[in-house]
Amino acid sequence: MKKFLILAACAALLCGCTQSNIVQPTAETKYADPDFSTQEGIEIDWQQVSTDAEDIFEDEGNYEYSRDFHFYLEPNQKEIMLMWVVADDFPTSLTLSYAEDMIKIFNDVVSNQDFSIAKSDVNSYGGLWNQYSLSFSIVPENTQDDENTWFVSGTYPAGTEFALPSQSAIDSAGQLTGETQAAEETETATEAVEETQAAQTEAGTETAAEAAAETQAETAAGAQ
Repeated sequence: MKKFLILAACAALLCGCTQSNIVQPTAETKYADPDFSTQEGIEIDWQQVSTDAEDIFEDEGNYEYSRDFHFYLEPNQKEIMLMWVVADDFPTSLTLSYAEDMIKIFNDVVSNQDFSIAKSDVNSYGGLWNQYSLSFSIVPENTQDDENTWFVSGTYPAGTEFALPSQSAIDSAGQLTGETQAAEETETATEAVEETQAAQTEAGTETAAEAAAETQAETAAGAQ
């Protein structure tokens, strides 16, 4: 009986200690809210920006024709270059959509670190481009070093109110590029044909002259 009373007393003591160490929330308890206010002197983690952007733009589930994404930063000049490498059979009808996504989403990735940078919306490419100049391009995978084959490219100084060309303008530019290339190929082929014809004419003239000379020589020999 004595042993049971000791155990019961210990149990009661432990229960009392446990309750005294648990702070129960009350109606007056206040929790800290997330701080979304603008902070001064925030240093952007550009490596994290690059990683986050690559995860987004290289996701073929969302961007079927995506193959690679490159981000270049010149911090002293405050210049940013974005290059999206896509499949060679990329439909030009998607050019404007891809270009807008690239510029706006990249802005928003940076804005996630610095709330002072305005997010993009339907009327704006975002606040990042007030601080940094932008160069961008969408290029085919196998000819990305040949600027003549790029689907679209552009450069805008920092603080410039810019707008991407319309899809129809992009299509027209692509058509003109194709026509120019075809014209150049035709011109090259024409020049090749003309050179061949000239060579053949020259060779024929030389052959005729040689034959005439031989005939004259034979005539002179017969007269003797």
